[in-house]
Amino acid sequence: MLFVVMIAFSGCSFLYDDASESAQGDAVIDVSQAEEPWEVIDFQGENQFGEEVSVESLAGEWWITKTIFTRCPTVCMTMTPNMVELQKGLEEEGVDLRIISVTVDPEFDTPERLEDYGESYGASFENWDFLTGYEFEDVREFALESLKAPIQEVPEQDDIMHPTRFYLVNPEGVVVRMYSGENSFDLETTVNDIREVTGQ
Repeated sequence: MLFVVMIAFSGCSFLYDDASESAQGDAVIDVSQAEEPWEVIDFQGENQFGEEVSVESLAGEWWITKTIFTRCPTVCMTMTPNMVELQKGLEEEGVDLRIISVTVDPEFDTPERLEDYGESYGASFENWDFLTGYEFEDVREFALESLKAPIQEVPEQDDIMHPTRFYLVNPEGVVVRMYSGENSFDLETTVNDIREVTGQ
């Protein structure tokens, strides 16, 4: 009975365990020394304003990415406010960084819905793109190949399993850090690490 009560209060968070979540309590995980570099595969979509954004167009820039969807009943309601706080913290420290949120529900999440979603959380669109305009299989492959994390539909829960980390990508298109995006998120630690890694 206690187990059932715990599940009821935790929602679907237990569904989000994956290879990239192996150290749940760690605010920062360095993946730059991985045996094989975590190279980001070719991927493109349109942002909340209908403008095309691609991995190729981000070449030469530092950027941080995460997965979301506007109908998310659980983890996104923690992750997105945390990213808003991170955006503000980086701006205050003068760190130049693009933020790329990738919806795992592209059939439902139109650019207009993503714009409303970002506005509802107070995101600044100056350097934050919310991407859609591709197939579910495309984003599933992007997450699996680039972020080493699965995406899976869970119809019985009206949910989509997706990674809860924030991933820092260097100008060469390689993931070098994973940051806790949910309950173990640490703003100061994350900002300081990004400053150090990016040299800003």
